[in-house]
Amino acid sequence: MTVLQALDQPALFRFGDPGTGAELSVRERRLLVGALNFHALMAPGRSLRIHRYVGSVETLPRLTDDTTFSGYSRNNRTRLETFDIVSVVDPEERSTAPSEEESAALAALSSRHIHVSADEVLSADPYRPPRRDLVGVVARWVKSHAPLLYDDARDLSLLRYRRKLRRPIEPRRYVEEFRPGGLHEDDVLIPAATAPEGAQRAVIIGLHWFELGGAELWAFETVRLVREAGFLPIVLTNRDSHQPWVARPELDGALLIPFSEPTVESQTPGIEPLLRALLRTFDVRGVVIHHNQWLYDRVAWIAASRPGIPIVDSTHIVELAGGGYPLSSAIAARSITKHHVISPSLARWMTDVQKIPADRVVMAPLGGLTVKPKDAEFKKRRPDESFTVAFVGRMARQKAPEVFVDMARRLKRQGHTFRFVLHGDGELSSWVSDIMTAEGVDDIIERRSSAVPVSQTLDEADVLVVASHNEGLTLTTLEAIAHGVPVISTNVGAQGDIIPSSALVPRYARLASRRLADLLVPLAADESAREKLWRAERKAEKRLLSQPSASTWFKEEVSSW
Repeated sequence: MTVLQALDQPALFRFGDPGTGAELSVRERRLLVGALNFHALMAPGRSLRIHRYVGSVETLPRLTDDTTFSGYSRNNRTRLETFDIVSVVDPEERSTAPSEEESAALAALSSRHIHVSADEVLSADPYRPPRRDLVGVVARWVKSHAPLLYDDARDLSLLRYRRKLRRPIEPRRYVEEFRPGGLHEDDVLIPAATAPEGAQRAVIIGLHWFELGGAELWAFETVRLVREAGFLPIVLTNRDSHQPWVARPELDGALLIPFSEPTVESQTPGIEPLLRALLRTFDVRGVVIHHNQWLYDRVAWIAASRPGIPIVDSTHIVELAGGGYPLSSAIAARSITKHHVISPSLARWMTDVQKIPADRVVMAPLGGLTVKPKDAEFKKRRPDESFTVAFVGRMARQKAPEVFVDMARRLKRQGHTFRFVLHGDGELSSWVSDIMTAEGVDDIIERRSSAVPVSQTLDEADVLVVASHNEGLTLTTLEAIAHGVPVISTNVGAQGDIIPSSALVPRYARLASRRLADLLVPLAADESAREKLWRAERKAEKRLLSQPSASTWFKEEVSSW
């Protein structure tokens, strides 16, 4: 299918003659059109010559960063085609501020250089460039040869952030930054122009990226609910990725702008040309932020341009390395009207530690997303089958699949004949395979990709293990319990809101591996103990899911916009 055929998303440009006839998949087309929409907004009313390139799995898409204006990128090796577009965005009549000179010079260039990776890259592990410095080389060696030692060393390095996570951060005072002595005293704060009468109503939604994850499932749900409420979803992402989920149906009809980092690095904080163009083109009725730092950094400007606009963010987990997105939320608290959190623990951190007024913090669980608060039955063990232990999650550092592998090694060495299922994929997939081979557990661990339904794994599981280094409240925990499967977990994030202390273990890698193995042995031997654990967790889950779900709350919230 070509870009010209069956565009399933709004286009802020038209093709010049003859346009492009290249055959593209839905994913490739959405990435390209998203890049073209970005550049149409950055060059309103102008004609642009587009050069499109393709690369390997190691060359992530270059869609919006400064290299797409200049063309100075090693990604631009294989040019596939050249065509022209004309931006249909109305130009803004105003003088240019001195602080805009660099970004204006880039935007004035007449060509754009867009690199869209082909779908073939999705068959390989996502590429993350390795660090080349001495610390990076040493860390990579330790990670490969002693992964749990690496994890423990990393945990020790995180101790320096402990005090920061226990004290309130000073919220940003945006307008004061442009006054004498402020951070941006040499810049000019210029509010956005008003949208024309009858402009299409829209909501800006900031996502992390279009990849697999529980947070992304919830973010996609909000896109769907925004569309159902009669608004155009304008979806911005700000993390480099091949964006495998950009073709999902929840994004049909949305205006998608997947950024490549750093996006227009030369933009100034008081001008924001992309956001200015969006706000004067569309009647923007609200903003929703899902783990998008680019939008967190600019939401104060939106609030200054549109006083009283609803601005909602949704956070899941306090990152051990400095706080992460909940801390970004607290910094932007003067601009945010509602802080949605998914667990009571995070709600307490927002109100008790960050001193955000309780009436602006909404605790609404994600249970309604994949789990319904309905009756569930304990899944009895099949006596003719091996005791099955499952891990479900991304192959990523946060989820700690290496702890699960080491736990399986311990149990095998002790003579237990358990069956293990490692379900998920991600950037660490190959590394996890190497660890399995080195630990000698290839024969007892079955690997499954995300192409296999999670429900199939839970149908076979007797216990779900959550081995994460850090977590919010995992959707897989809620899914497993609703499936009749008990859960044991590291004591991270809000897992303790569901799982009793007897089934929680310390998060430190080597200790977690040993304690998780110790918990599994009696559960395999005593069916009544396994059922007792499940019933305690099911009671806690029902109590949590008895509250209005995130979907229910957000549907009501967005209907008022």
